[in-house]
Amino acid sequence: MVFLRLMRRSGLIISVLVLILAALVGLDVFMHTLRQLPSISQTINATSTTTMINTTSPKLEVTCRVWNLVNVTLSNGSYLFISVPRETPVYLLSKAQFKEWGVSSMPPVNYTWFDDSPGVFVVAPPQGDYEVAFCGSINVTLRVFKYMAMGVAAYYGPNYGNLTTDAVMGIFNITNANVEWSTGTQTLGFSLQLNAYLVVKYSGGVVVHWVQDALLVSSGQYWFQAEMDVTNYIGSSQSLMYENGVCISGCFKTPMSGMLIITVNTTKYGVVVNYGYALFRLGNIRLNPVVHWVAHQVIPIPNATAYLITSLNPGPYYMPMDTELVVGGPGNSGGVMFRSLSAQLALYYWNGTSWAPYPVAYTFGASTGEYAVNVSVEPIGPASVELSTGPNNYQVLS
Repeated sequence: MVFLRLMRRSGLIISVLVLILAALVGLDVFMHTLRQLPSISQTINATSTTTMINTTSPKLEVTCRVWNLVNVTLSNGSYLFISVPRETPVYLLSKAQFKEWGVSSMPPVNYTWFDDSPGVFVVAPPQGDYEVAFCGSINVTLRVFKYMAMGVAAYYGPNYGNLTTDAVMGIFNITNANVEWSTGTQTLGFSLQLNAYLVVKYSGGVVVHWVQDALLVSSGQYWFQAEMDVTNYIGSSQSLMYENGVCISGCFKTPMSGMLIITVNTTKYGVVVNYGYALFRLGNIRLNPVVHWVAHQVIPIPNATAYLITSLNPGPYYMPMDTELVVGGPGNSGGVMFRSLSAQLALYYWNGTSWAPYPVAYTFGASTGEYAVNVSVEPIGPASVELSTGPNNYQVLS
């Protein structure tokens, strides 16, 4: 069941599609509810990329006038994240393979990994020193890591192109979340983050911001919090209340289901970014599904054009501008390991007429410093996943 809620605030009309998920108690109900969205039954065709190490022959037997070379060192258990915004040959070469090749205009014959299509790749070669070689003037993004935030993330739209919108939404249903350990804060906890990139165009140029709407859980408490550009705190819903020794507000209980939402509006006075959430169930209590706005942020650039973007092109932090709904540590680039975990997540964008799942999604997000350990992600529908304990699996969702 879906209804359209209109909110008028400061002269702005904000249209928010609220999903009534009050009855969410398990995977079957979660999937049934997602199928009620107007666009969920339509499969959006898109070509996905592989995350497996590729040792097949190159598809592009072409010469290259200028090879770009980047040295990377991988320790035991490390992965290499590679983002390629457009078609070009990219090779991962060991020191011996690099020496054999000699940076010829012809592509190398022996290599550890190769691909020539756009997309996002995660490779796991043996530890050692490597050279990444790619042809031409292109912003290839590289990152060596051991763990990333886990959940559902989109890095591009159809045909590897940019996808723009004025609203993104993450739906969550957490039935069990028992933390073994966490870092980044003094108390045990984790975060569920809806992260996106905001583009503002105006007569003086273009500026890109990273925006976050997050559920924070720490020491048995929960709250929602908004941030921009990592260190710019925007607002919080934090409120803990007890009555006769019983927690009546702000205490984390499962099952917990709801949504996170970020919208953007442009006016002649500036750009307005809205950070909101709705809770549908907390423990045994079913709640009125109303969107609460954590914060309304005004960027004082009049008569600008603004939108949220999902793109393989690198953003202000030298990573692709992905949109993600992911689980990670409680803050300050910390991590979390769960003793037990059961949750479902879904990621949507507003396509102008309805909410739609992102056409291609991955199990990990690259645009946050927090990370998760021992979180396995499995697809359950378009841009929808189930989280449980198990080895992190960095892959495209099929």
